[in-house]
Amino acid sequence: MKVQEIIQKIEEIAPKDLACLPEDNNGLLIGSYSADVSKVLLALDLTSDVLDEAINLNCQLIITHHPFIFKGLKNIREDIEQGRLIIKGIKNNINVYCAHTNLDVVDLGVTEALRKKLEFPKGTVLQPTEKEVFSKLAVYVPKDNAYDLLLAISKAGAGHIGAYSHCSFMTEGEGTFKPLEGANPYIGKVGTIEKVQEIKLETIVPNAILSSVIKAMLKAHPYEEVAYDIIPLSNTGKVFGLGAVIQLEEQVKVKELAQRVKEKLNCQQVKIFSRDLDKKISKVAICGGSGGSLIQTAKFAGCQCLITGDIDYHKGQMAMDIGLTVIDAGHYHTEVPVLEYLKGLLNDRIEDVQVYVTKVNTCPYIFL
Repeated sequence: MKVQEIIQKIEEIAPKDLACLPEDNNGLLIGSYSADVSKVLLALDLTSDVLDEAINLNCQLIITHHPFIFKGLKNIREDIEQGRLIIKGIKNNINVYCAHTNLDVVDLGVTEALRKKLEFPKGTVLQPTEKEVFSKLAVYVPKDNAYDLLLAISKAGAGHIGAYSHCSFMTEGEGTFKPLEGANPYIGKVGTIEKVQEIKLETIVPNAILSSVIKAMLKAHPYEEVAYDIIPLSNTGKVFGLGAVIQLEEQVKVKELAQRVKEKLNCQQVKIFSRDLDKKISKVAICGGSGGSLIQTAKFAGCQCLITGDIDYHKGQMAMDIGLTVIDAGHYHTEVPVLEYLKGLLNDRIEDVQVYVTKVNTCPYIFL
């Protein structure tokens, strides 16, 4: 497969335009969209050890969660770590792609991987960042080709309504056209007005994947020039955002919940911000990575506990002052479950490409 084809599959899972940081740097950071790929390595971070691992595995693409190029570069030098990684990656024909906050906010991303790892029931979005917006796609196609075209655009993500796929409406009618000089018509002759029994195929498409659906439509359509309409809709669908609010099936004490987090996430230790380790918890918020900014949001959502990472001294004090217990399992350990989860999603979507999860622990600190 080409890098571009794999990126398309990733962005069906986590569209780039859902990123919730304006300065975020998602996308292809090193390499070429046209490069061939047979092996992919997934990692939270691009480090020298991760790059060496990719070289040893003969991977042509590294997909990271954190962008290693975050701001504009003024130089690329081998005596600076960032420059050394870029030069080494290029020399070894390794492409690097990043999916950061777009992977944080989607329903098949960091939060869902963390929820599954903790074996919690499903919840609702903690802090919404965007609502799914739709357009109607109406395309005109010869009657005999309508079903094949429906299959092609549905495979690209069109036609999904709730728990149903391949949703469409088809209207039969008569289409007319006259191929002009230089045309290569699928039906008819140059200079002659043609009348063809056609189907107007209408379906719904999330705006986030509209361009890829149109590309699939044009590829599958038999006509040289395709007549189609894109109509903006007021319908809204899924809510995207950071973290989740979860109602536990049974109440659990803070110390028991913290022990569960530690064991499920394979942490060496967790920090607990609480004055009462025997306090009963029935409603929790979770957020992979750095969730200190969501303390107030979790409290307003009625949660008694927030499970996240990167809680500093002052944010911990604030949480205790408002009566919110916080379990800090660390940035790395609350995000790393997304790697195995993403591997499964990619394996379902791509063929003839081997996907690896890094064996390198990129957490920058250890505990004594």
